[in-house]
Amino acid sequence: MKANRGAADLLAARAQREGRPVTVTFQVTDRCNYECVHCYQEHRDATEAKRDELTTAEIIRIFDELAAAGVLFLTIMGGEVFVRRDADEILAAAHERGFALKLLSTGHHIHDKRADFLATLRPLQVEMSLYAAGAHTHEQVTRSPGSWERTVAAARRLLERKVPVVLKAPVMEVNLDEIEGMAQLARDLGAEYSFDPKITAMENREQGPTALRMGAASVARFYAGPMGGYLSQTYGVDTPAGAAVAGGDADELRPLHHTPCRAGQQSLAINPYGDVWPCNALPLPCGNLREQSFDAIWRGSTELAEVRDLRWAKLAECNVCELRTFCQRCHGMALVEQGEMRGPSLEACRHAVAVRDELRARGLVPASHVALPPTWDRVDPEGQHHLVATDGKRRPRALRVLS
Repeated sequence: MKANRGAADLLAARAQREGRPVTVTFQVTDRCNYECVHCYQEHRDATEAKRDELTTAEIIRIFDELAAAGVLFLTIMGGEVFVRRDADEILAAAHERGFALKLLSTGHHIHDKRADFLATLRPLQVEMSLYAAGAHTHEQVTRSPGSWERTVAAARRLLERKVPVVLKAPVMEVNLDEIEGMAQLARDLGAEYSFDPKITAMENREQGPTALRMGAASVARFYAGPMGGYLSQTYGVDTPAGAAVAGGDADELRPLHHTPCRAGQQSLAINPYGDVWPCNALPLPCGNLREQSFDAIWRGSTELAEVRDLRWAKLAECNVCELRTFCQRCHGMALVEQGEMRGPSLEACRHAVAVRDELRARGLVPASHVALPPTWDRVDPEGQHHLVATDGKRRPRALRVLS
């Protein structure tokens, strides 16, 4: 398995050197039979969305363009992919064109027959969201009775057929205490698992989901507990990252001339209506595949060129921040929450401080490292940054509904 990942990394590096795209995330529908409370997607009216979605023929034509461009990795996602009646046909067409395939699904529609079909595609993995170790909390999130059992049953079906499964969970106040149980459940099933501590605003910049974020105390618990081992492994004294943090000879982490992420560099996203975005988390239209070819957008989009040019040095406030080493900034979060992708993501600032503080508590960062981001007067400890005015004062409660 390690050898396969190494080969994939080499192919990706070669493609980047040659100026070719490596990874595409293709959202084939934004319709979904769940109503997850934290969802960042803007779901259109089901009838309108179905009418305007790319057709089967259009999707297959785009697959041909992606293959010609040299795309290696293709992720198919929704909404829920299988609400499309042609979902199996779409997946089969992707497989026929030789993409290394990933699938994101709730698992709701993965019955035995479909599990048999998916096994024939030999996907790299199927990722499914599991929000709790038991049904009660999971179904508080999905707002769909029976969804926990269907997801777990789908995972079992796929694993029995040797299809790799990753159970994923965004971590919120409502499910923080479920993390250890979710990890154990995944181990018992034979699946991998992944936890994401950041909840983002919606694509249309509506901030509602951010109310579900972990507060300050919970974020500290998360990095001290479930993520503690990862931090020690990443920033340990014997690692390049740890040496850089401690002031050793290793290259600086996140140097100013580097880009914070691969959006638009190696990867792109396509939405259900043919719009091309730099990333599925960065809703910045760069062209439409009903009007232009993929190659024309990849090589000629001014919006993509702008994203590719984003370096730490060009990001206001980030370029002078002493906590950049600990930061996992996202262009998309900066855009949909602060309204400017060329500046900081306040939620990333909050997490960077929490990471640094936990590393300091573990003795992996000098006790003298007490700097704060230049944005700190606008960062809300509970993650509700949109409720903090530009003067650093929290907005009156009566006005919060207007955020």
